[in-house]
Amino acid sequence: SLHVIYINTSLETKAISNIIVPTITCTSSNVLNTLLSASAQIPNLDIYYGPDTYMGENLITMLNVLSMQWSDEKIAKLHPSHNRDSLKTLRDSINVFPSGNCIVHHMFGESVVESVREHYVDTYITAHLEVPGEMFEIAMEYSLKDRGVVGSTSDILKFIQRKVKESGSSQKLRFILGTEAGMVTSIVQGVQQYLKGDKQVEIIFPVSSDAVNI
Repeated sequence: SLHVIYINTSLETKAISNIIVPTITCTSSNVLNTLLSASAQIPNLDIYYGPDTYMGENLITMLNVLSMQWSDEKIAKLHPSHNRDSLKTLRDSINVFPSGNCIVHHMFGESVVESVREHYVDTYITAHLEVPGEMFEIAMEYSLKDRGVVGSTSDILKFIQRKVKESGSSQKLRFILGTEAGMVTSIVQGVQQYLKGDKQVEIIFPVSSDAVNI
């Protein structure tokens, strides 16, 4: 057995866990690769994940979608030892602890998703791994069409940068920011170099319907 635990979890919880079972601390940037590598190295591995509960549940959703939607060749680019069948095995080996969430990301629940579907269907949608499943699923749905992204804050920033860089000089792009509002500074700094002509970027916080225009 292996316990994978999110880096923002308390030191006391990490220490107690490590006494009981081998424990790895992960970030949102490396958690998927951690799971892929561990399951590739140890056959029949049982993985206990959490806190963060939402992140663990969303990882299972992600593995399920990738195992059905991606080809073996594309999955191998994530990790050379994996294919569609091995992702299903990994998905079924993960046991998520039922409590322990980020109070900031907890706000992105069902009512927010209803608002997104009603008012922002033409908008790029991003979601951090810590958001509730409803928000994660809509961003995952959009990511399969390259209209969204799920992952870490760095994954979200790279996606927004790429879309702004690829867009036309007179285009206005709108992004749902499915993570903490403090990320706006990084986004502004990351996209300013690509804002030429009449190109504009609007960052929307679906929790409050506030928006930041760049």
